[in-house]
Amino acid sequence: MESQTKFEYESSAFTKLSHSQWTDYFLSVPIDESELDVITREIEILKPEVRELLSSQGDDETSKRKVLLIQLLISLGLAFHFENEINDILEHAFPKLDVFKIFTGDDGKFEQSLTGDAKGILSLYEAAHLGTTTDYILDEALRFTSSHLKSLLAGETCQPHMLRLIRNTLYLPQRWNMEAVIAREYITFYEQEEDHDKMLLRLAKLNFKLLQMHYIKELKTFIKWWMALDLTSKWPSQFRERIVEALLAGLMMYFEPQFSDGRVIAAKFTYLLTILDDACDHYFSIDELTRLVDCVERWSPDGVDTLGDISRTVFKLMLDVFDEIESGVRSKGSSFHLKEMLEELKTLVRANLDLVKWAQGKQVPSFEEHVEVGGIALTSYATLMYSFVGMGETIGKEAYEWVRSRPRLIKSLAAKGRLMDDMTDFENDMSNGFAANAINYYMKQFVVTKEEAMLECQKMIANINKIINEELLKTTVVSPRVLKQTLNFGRLLELLYTKSDDIFNCSEGKLKEYVVTLLIDPIRL
Repeated sequence: MESQTKFEYESSAFTKLSHSQWTDYFLSVPIDESELDVITREIEILKPEVRELLSSQGDDETSKRKVLLIQLLISLGLAFHFENEINDILEHAFPKLDVFKIFTGDDGKFEQSLTGDAKGILSLYEAAHLGTTTDYILDEALRFTSSHLKSLLAGETCQPHMLRLIRNTLYLPQRWNMEAVIAREYITFYEQEEDHDKMLLRLAKLNFKLLQMHYIKELKTFIKWWMALDLTSKWPSQFRERIVEALLAGLMMYFEPQFSDGRVIAAKFTYLLTILDDACDHYFSIDELTRLVDCVERWSPDGVDTLGDISRTVFKLMLDVFDEIESGVRSKGSSFHLKEMLEELKTLVRANLDLVKWAQGKQVPSFEEHVEVGGIALTSYATLMYSFVGMGETIGKEAYEWVRSRPRLIKSLAAKGRLMDDMTDFENDMSNGFAANAINYYMKQFVVTKEEAMLECQKMIANINKIINEELLKTTVVSPRVLKQTLNFGRLLELLYTKSDDIFNCSEGKLKEYVVTLLIDPIRL
């Protein structure tokens, strides 16, 4: 057994098993099915009380209170229970409420009197992340609120639980954070607010407890699938298991309990992609990867004997994962997108071949070419397609057609992923002699320093976020759920690579925090 490490968190102290032992730990965690049933029944008893609050009638002040309640429900992770009621309210309330002008003076600047209202500043900061390429007032709102929130942190004039919320929000605002993480953190904050609503707090805790139990069940299912493959004996010792990381990717794409199948599908697909990525970065020669690309293009096991041990295992894993997904979607009558899924898999494997050629110095791309092809290798199209599969009949053919019709949106997501990944990995890439990095290509193409290249890429990412907002806010031809999946992919990128904390390639830092928060640390009812 490897040594154990002690970690202290705000709500618990526990002994964290070292990374290679996560699988054993979660397989040993018991799940009480009767407790699941009891929690579900109590949730259903409490939900009508919230619906009553949402259905109250009145003047503009009533509308404002309901909008604030909606924001609270979102923060507590409860909004999905009341989607119809919330959509109804927002449709009627927002035409009457000019959200931002009430915070500004005659000169268009934000009122200094706001600085004493920490909650108000936080709300405005969150709203400022909804900006598009033409929302200049939101640019000013972001500058204004960022400055004052940092001042509040430095001065420590707020209560400790408020300072913690400010710190978490500055690290990653709700717009780009994982719903499960937002809910867990906000429940802790809300419980320490003197005027909290006991019924809402109870409902939020029950809801998160239920989700936590579902997530652990799914992780156990995923681990058993992975163990049955017996891949550990076939990989070089340097390959990391990354089982928990793969399930976390599923949580990033689907928060709600009804998408259990989707989370497991996403975990399997993510695991496949991480194995392919590791092999391309560290093991595949150009010739070996070319043979793998040929096998994937034919999509037949007949050519597997031409492959080396690692690429043969990778290809068989591709066949197994795709066959499982295919059998699942055919049973639900939604096989129309199987061809789309396979084509996306082929596209991303071809993109990885281009990256390996660049990394080995066989070709030198432009910065723009690297960002475009590298974004494809990060599976923007493929991840969205597979996330739609995991939603079953909730998503129809129009979702796939819409994605194909929005190249600006998808290219923006792909570019964001490539830039954030390369900014995070730049130092490691350079020290390992891996030149295929956006920062490296930008420095050479535009003859600038590393710091200048980093700054320009940060500006690009900020603008990309505005483009994503613009595309999603102006789209009305598909269901809100399709738009949410697209947003969730943008959130996934932020969670994986924000603040140079690459949780997929580093088992320390935020990965531990997410695992503890979402899967280990019990929420006390």
